Amino acid sequence: MGGVFLFIFSSILVAKIFLLVINLIHEPREGVFIRTRDDKDYCYWSLRNIVKKWPAWLCRQLNLPFFEILALKCFGVKTSFSNSLHEGWIDSEFIQLGKNVRIGQGSLITSNLLIQDKLIIKKVIIGDNVIVGIHSIILPGTIMESNTILDTNSMTTVNQHLEENAIYQGIPAEKIALREDLFREKRLEQVFFKEQGLAELPAGFLTEAPKELSIPFLFYILCGLIIIGGSYVLPGFLFVLYFFGFFVPHFLSTPFSLEKLLSLPVLQILISTPLIFIGIYLLHLFFIALITSWFYKYAEKHGAVQGVFDRNLDASSREIDYYHVRSFLFKYPIFAVAHSPFPWLLNWELRLLGSNKVGKDTVLEETYIHSHINFGNNCYLGTFAHMTNHLVDGVYGEENLTFFGITIGDNSILNALTGGLPGTEMGNNTTLLPMGTTVKYDKLNGNKIYGGFPVKVIEKEELKKFLGGILDE
Repeated sequence: MGGVFLFIFSSILVAKIFLLVINLIHEPREGVFIRTRDDKDYCYWSLRNIVKKWPAWLCRQLNLPFFEILALKCFGVKTSFSNSLHEGWIDSEFIQLGKNVRIGQGSLITSNLLIQDKLIIKKVIIGDNVIVGIHSIILPGTIMESNTILDTNSMTTVNQHLEENAIYQGIPAEKIALREDLFREKRLEQVFFKEQGLAELPAGFLTEAPKELSIPFLFYILCGLIIIGGSYVLPGFLFVLYFFGFFVPHFLSTPFSLEKLLSLPVLQILISTPLIFIGIYLLHLFFIALITSWFYKYAEKHGAVQGVFDRNLDASSREIDYYHVRSFLFKYPIFAVAHSPFPWLLNWELRLLGSNKVGKDTVLEETYIHSHINFGNNCYLGTFAHMTNHLVDGVYGEENLTFFGITIGDNSILNALTGGLPGTEMGNNTTLLPMGTTVKYDKLNGNKIYGGFPVKVIEKEELKKFLGGILDE
């Protein structure tokens, strides 16, 4: 455990050193910037996010809030160790949190927003004793006064000011009650509950007869063992060869002294060793992608083509089972690369697998990736966005599987917590506002901004209100 803690602390420290250097070159600032390589603010914002992504992910893996809050503090977030993040996502700059703040699972507090070719960065301020419900999002410029509650599946607008001791709900968030109403049972029922007529379900409604898979479960196990084990064969051999054949005899086995430590051969070893280990690690990631691509192409050849499949028909069972094999194969390589120190390699990996078309300069944040989701050039997929190639329609025993890919045009923006259902087609320069979700076979015209569920075009006046006065032109 001591080694794990030291590893996390050193990752935060190295990231902090890089950030200090980057910020000396170009200081972070709030404002509206152009999403292009020619805009220094956009480029350095992207660079800062890449530097902080891996240590931030490492800190969340131990389920010890201390490390995540420590990392946020080191990266410039004003926060307190009394806060609970609960697997929520908080931007690592221009965020100020008070004490005793509770963030629900799957929620986001973001100081940035992408609208077509614009990047908006503005500070978010949250007071003491604030609660943010699960799957909610707080947008840039939001101010939440102390003792405020934002309900589940709610979203603020840019620059929105939430009053003290109030409860907000909806998209966009509106005040529905005062916090003191939590202690008034009747008032609480009126605010949060509506009478619903629930029909009694027939006996056996949620049961289904078990069905044997046409592909043995052993095949899944063998695929996993070969992919994981095979990815370590050559990298493991090179590691052992270098460590025991060179590092141990030339460094660890010789008497230690300050003179030895400062000698040129030892300095060369100390400098080259991390670079060699990084190279071995990258080789490991390469073999994960390469071996997975072999199995994936086999499953792609035998699996279901795009269409609608009756999950009860034995004739389609084999195709659907291979579809599930593809989904199984897809998970580990995506996880291994996306949560490595080199998350930008994810685009390369998807191209190697042959599962997705990913255009040049497309950015995929910490999100859910499915096969057959094809991106044009210069696209952006935000945190917790979910573009899916499948949907199960119906109830147990009578369901169909809809399997269609999604096509996303050039320069399209899919912000945080957005969703796309199978068959969606997005034209060039399309923007989905946070929490915007399409329906099946949706066709979105290019050069427009969409929001809501199902998504609709956001008109100019509504967009002005959403952006809180920013980008009024």
